Amino acid sequence: MAITELREDGVLGRLRGETCPACGDGTLVVETYKDNRAVVCEACETPRAQLW
Repeated sequence: MAITELREDGVLGRLRGETCPACGDGTLVVETYKDNRAVVCEACETPRAQLW
């Protein structure tokens, strides 16, 4: 895992905890999406950013 993925000011860290713009109901969480680290909505499972 790259150091930038772990930093709070990285892309994933900045998006984590935000409201999902796709559904408006869920919160964005950091998890694996298609074998990549990503920020995904916990409600609708829409990825907002992923690193590969």
